[in-house]
Amino acid sequence: MITKRKEILAVYEQGPEAVVTLVTTLYDIIAEQQKIIELQAARITELEERVKKLEDQLKKNSRNSSKPPSTDVFVHEKPNPKSRRKKSGKKQGGQKGHPGTTLRMVDDPDEIVLHEVHKCSNCESLLETLKTNDHEKRQVFDIPPIKLRVTEHRAEIKTCPHCGCKNKAIFPEGIKQSVQYGSRLTSLSVYLHDYQLIPYERSCELLSDVCGCEISPATLIRAEKTCFEQLEDFEQHIKDL
Repeated sequence: MITKRKEILAVYEQGPEAVVTLVTTLYDIIAEQQKIIELQAARITELEERVKKLEDQLKKNSRNSSKPPSTDVFVHEKPNPKSRRKKSGKKQGGQKGHPGTTLRMVDDPDEIVLHEVHKCSNCESLLETLKTNDHEKRQVFDIPPIKLRVTEHRAEIKTCPHCGCKNKAIFPEGIKQSVQYGSRLTSLSVYLHDYQLIPYERSCELLSDVCGCEISPATLIRAEKTCFEQLEDFEQHIKDL
């Protein structure tokens, strides 16, 4: 890398192309260093989260968690605190009348798969032309296959025949790059890291395994920054209430 003044002047004397090559090289170096900085920042944040998690684990013992006494480390001998809560007299487990979460059939399923009867299971007579008496129904609740959906936005360009002015349609707000991730995917990535507290690298792995998209930690950090900037006015409004 050129660092001395005389070396820079020597490049200048070689002409414009040499200067362009030098500046382009410097831009590439800066861009590469920026990527390294972003990756290091992501790694630092992840390590900080791991340290906090380990510290929280060290604070847990048999007195304040479900851990057995044999796993206690650096525990001061103190009597177990007595609970001030009074017994409710209720039985353990779910209470009578409490709404459960059992799956129940819906009247309008998204898809119906018909399984036909072709022949009699007893005498093997053909039954394909017979009218169906009834159906036995079973419903399966599942998520659809997750796959990235690519939407191409095309802005029309038209030249006015009267004045020669070239007119181009306006892209929707938020679509600023030739290739970019959409708001749903970036929102999910921010949710995984900032709410579910999944480290950057594991969030990227999850999105890769489930959605098939290769997002880097640096991209996730930029998505967080954009999200924070967009929520800044809303956050201030809440603080002012």
